[in-house]
Amino acid sequence: MRNSLCEKIIWAVLSPTIFQFIKQYWKDIDIKNVKRISKNNYKDMIKRTPDIGSLRKNPLRVCLTSGILWLSIYGAMEGKMSQEDFGKMVSATLNAPLLKKNFEKQNAFDIKAQKKRAERHRIANLASDSEFNWNAELISGRDEDEYTIIFHQCGLCALGRQEHHEELVPYMCKMDFALTELKGGVLKRMGTIASGADCCDFYICKKGSKWDK
Repeated sequence: MRNSLCEKIIWAVLSPTIFQFIKQYWKDIDIKNVKRISKNNYKDMIKRTPDIGSLRKNPLRVCLTSGILWLSIYGAMEGKMSQEDFGKMVSATLNAPLLKKNFEKQNAFDIKAQKKRAERHRIANLASDSEFNWNAELISGRDEDEYTIIFHQCGLCALGRQEHHEELVPYMCKMDFALTELKGGVLKRMGTIASGADCCDFYICKKGSKWDK
């Protein structure tokens, strides 16, 4: 991958919140050194990760880049961060103001919006046949208050294998619940590829709707 505008934005928007989290819980940490190593790790990991298409063609590039960011910072902690701490760091990312604002303004429970998203997934699937891409399928619900997304492939799982940190991928998966909640929805799923399932099955319904049972 290239260190494109997408990668620069992800670093600028998310990393300050993450480093603030680290400063809060690791009082004796040399945060300047962690930032320096993280940035170098980030650039190196971007270079060795296969491209999955530009942000215009593949919005899921944001997900892959976020995974690169988290793993880069985890590596910079040089053993001071446990798996559970990694999960807390991922969750802390939700405190990034621009991230929250972006997700809260999305209207996922609209038929036109769902059709547009289905088309974006179709285009994204064609952007790359790499294992680092997501092969996604959106299935419309019985009305605008529900829909299903099936991911037949997971770029974060491929990233975890590449970086020899498969054990950390499930902690990234947990972000899906919080991000869905920010959009006013509820996520229910039977399994994920990271946990050994054949696919990631996202059933999403509007919070408080008749489907929220």
